[in-house]
Amino acid sequence: MSRYLVGIDLGTTNSALAYIDLQSKSRKGVTIQHFRVPQLVGISQVVERPLLPSFLYIPGEFDLPPGALNLPWTNEQKFAIGEFARDHGSKVAGRLISSAKSWLCHPGVDRTAPLLPWGAPPDIQRFSPQEVSRRYLRHFVDAWNSTVAKSDVEKLEEQQVVITVPASFDDVARNITLEAAKQAGFKNIRLLEEPQAAFYCWMGMSSPLEIQRVGPGMQCVVVDVGGGTTDFSLIRAGEDTGELSFQREAVGDHLLLGGDNMDLALAREVEPTLTGSSKLDATQFAMLIQACRKAKETLLSENPPESVPVTVIGRGRSVIGGTLTAQLKKEQLQKSLLDGFFPAVPVDAEPVKSNRHGIQEMGLPYVQDPAVTKHLASFLKKHLPENTRPEAILFNGGVFTAGVLRDRLVEVMKGWYGEEWNPIQLSTPSLDLAVAYGAAYSAWLLHTGGKRIGGGIPRSYYLGIETDQSIEENQAKSVLCVIPRRMQEGETIELTEPVLELSLGQPVLFPLYSSTVRGKDKAGQIVKIKPDQLLQLPPVHTQLRGGKRSGVKQVPVTLAARCTEIGTLELFCIGKEKENRWRLEFNVRDAGFNNEEEAEEKTTAEFSEVLPETVVAGAMDTVTETFSNPEIDARELTKKLETVLGESRSDWAMPVCRRIWGKLEELANSRFLSPQHASRWYNLAGFCLRPGFGDPLDRYRVESLWKIATTPSAQGAVFDSGADFWIMMRRVAGGLPSGLQLTLWNRLRPVLIASKGKSQPKPAANELVEMYRTAGSLERLDTKVKDQLGSSILGQLSKASSSGHLLWALTRLGARQLLYGPINSVLHPQIVEKWVEQLLLLQPKNDAEKVNWAFCLAQWGRRTGQRSIDLSEDTRNNILAVLRDMKIPEHWIQMVEEVSVLDSAEKSQLFGESLPIGLKLAGG
Repeated sequence: MSRYLVGIDLGTTNSALAYIDLQSKSRKGVTIQHFRVPQLVGISQVVERPLLPSFLYIPGEFDLPPGALNLPWTNEQKFAIGEFARDHGSKVAGRLISSAKSWLCHPGVDRTAPLLPWGAPPDIQRFSPQEVSRRYLRHFVDAWNSTVAKSDVEKLEEQQVVITVPASFDDVARNITLEAAKQAGFKNIRLLEEPQAAFYCWMGMSSPLEIQRVGPGMQCVVVDVGGGTTDFSLIRAGEDTGELSFQREAVGDHLLLGGDNMDLALAREVEPTLTGSSKLDATQFAMLIQACRKAKETLLSENPPESVPVTVIGRGRSVIGGTLTAQLKKEQLQKSLLDGFFPAVPVDAEPVKSNRHGIQEMGLPYVQDPAVTKHLASFLKKHLPENTRPEAILFNGGVFTAGVLRDRLVEVMKGWYGEEWNPIQLSTPSLDLAVAYGAAYSAWLLHTGGKRIGGGIPRSYYLGIETDQSIEENQAKSVLCVIPRRMQEGETIELTEPVLELSLGQPVLFPLYSSTVRGKDKAGQIVKIKPDQLLQLPPVHTQLRGGKRSGVKQVPVTLAARCTEIGTLELFCIGKEKENRWRLEFNVRDAGFNNEEEAEEKTTAEFSEVLPETVVAGAMDTVTETFSNPEIDARELTKKLETVLGESRSDWAMPVCRRIWGKLEELANSRFLSPQHASRWYNLAGFCLRPGFGDPLDRYRVESLWKIATTPSAQGAVFDSGADFWIMMRRVAGGLPSGLQLTLWNRLRPVLIASKGKSQPKPAANELVEMYRTAGSLERLDTKVKDQLGSSILGQLSKASSSGHLLWALTRLGARQLLYGPINSVLHPQIVEKWVEQLLLLQPKNDAEKVNWAFCLAQWGRRTGQRSIDLSEDTRNNILAVLRDMKIPEHWIQMVEEVSVLDSAEKSQLFGESLPIGLKLAGG
């Protein structure tokens, strides 16, 4: 049994650890202590602090003297965490990681990929959000073990530990947090939502007199505005066997809104004062954000000065290369925060809703509407019983350290409920430590069997059972409730209905949704719910393998769900006879496409044309006939299919394409009937699976294609179809995970980038063209590989007799907006700016080359609104000076001048051909 019960607040801006010593005796009841964390506060200076700032600094090779980062437990550390990282890193361009926690819930990136510091120069080492979180947690482990632990059993990783997460974290973000904790060495972990933890702090550290102020029936609202997220929870007081009890009634939806947004808004406000009409580059702007954060904390503290200097250190030889300083005034700060984030709004206010996110200067998809008061009004309207108002309020989060912001929120709420409304303001010993204290106290209640906050899980979960994609945006969706709201931790639900017939060996995927507003749906109930009441989550999937009875191809299954004790969700398919059990996995890594926003944008017209089944069956028969007879000319297959289907292949809808692929998959071994059959199989397979994503099961289809195309056959044919093989791989590249894209690149590299002293046989000209185009399509490749390939292509352009394929590959490699890749795969602007200089020196040889050349420059210079992705203003002006003198579509010029989205023609040009009808790419 562990000696300590530990609570860890893994915060966006600060992290903290509190604990209860089970061997400590106290007449006053439980004693919760906070751990003063040893950390670097200066060069070679280690001091204990109550908080561990959630910042990681990556020094350059010669930035610090030897031993500067030594800690009591190691002399090998190459980075700094904590106060020194925050203070020193904010003065060094591009080497500070902050807000890693916000990236854990970013659906547009691979959260396990090395992408932080975001926007840093390309030569700086990067870490994934998961790895940064692991390092923060590991710092706690090492610091504790060097100061508190007197034996192995007292080491932090051996204790019962509760780690807090935002109430709005989805299950993907929770699982990543859990994995980071395991990688840090923790063995006994539970997750707890932060607003609950803050309320537990009030329960465990308040006097009996304070707790008696809250009576049965009272509604308490927790308003938690931290560094990265805003969370609302509604907790109702009740009575159980004569004692006060609490039950959570509701939680709010995910809001990426907090102190970081305020710092960013202040930075945008201060920037013109520093630079006039010019703009800071991405690394300078990141420094300005940190300077504004520090100024904000100073001006919101007790007895603040009237103003604080905000300084950004200059870089290089730019126009604004010198050190820049402006004054941020207290009055200006308060007006910006009160008007922008806590405006007076009516009780029925609703936040602005849009498919577009708000400010994305630093890569994070912040909420469109930053008004906390609007989000709170909407939350209370949805979840408070009619004609009811909250009678108690608990503030949490570092933002509310400033009394002026607490007062403003109460003032706005008085406007909703009347001047006579005077809520009980519940208080905790420290807004900075409340979550850690509460996490430790929740562990104590669990350990002793004390009364914890009831109410079960705050969301209901649903599986989509409808495949008709012609649903209009506001039409209700048919879904199956698998986990009802208020289900208890550790509880398992097994549904007896519906019984699903699933095929062994075939993938199965279920759309997954959650809702915070549906409290009455029962497990197993099929309900119709409007989209605005559902949050679409990454789908869950599995592949049914095995089975005790040989020869069985289909198996009846039912569904089961479990809410684990550690705070995560598990879903299973269970064989009717209980002999098999398959876990449905959450898709953690898919990013960049096929998300809810794009799904909502699909129009009915895109799916209105449905071919009769007899026509599609005729197409299947045509494919079977062609691949059953070596005498049939396979080159005619596409024309035959166009005749049978009654439409050109460019008009084939995605469902038809995927049906044809299914038949090609079935007949894969017949492709070796003749070279023409092999060529046609590869060509048509790639066409029917393009662009490798768009349908929920495409992941499995592309995996199957990969195995077929790369597995040695009895005929010894591997990668055997020349240009057609590469055309196929280019078409499905969007469905290949980064590992397979790297495998493909390792085959391409010796041909496309020749090594010195090694002669490589050159393929036929048409195959070489397709190899370059395939390489350019691999958007998930490491940016260093892209840089290497792009630089090589630029060196070949002046000597190439034909450059269309080279310019096309360059366009994809340096594009500011990718077709499918996550934003962390976009090449750094510093690299592309050098490419622009080289490309502008080349003169196109003919009109066709001029068009390709101009399109390449336009895509490189495209404005996205993200400073860390966009090229510098000077470089864009150089591009515009050239484009304005050319006969090109006006839209190409506009995309460099202002933020725009990819239109359908651009998408097809970037992809290399038309896309299947019904596909919506991330670009628009």
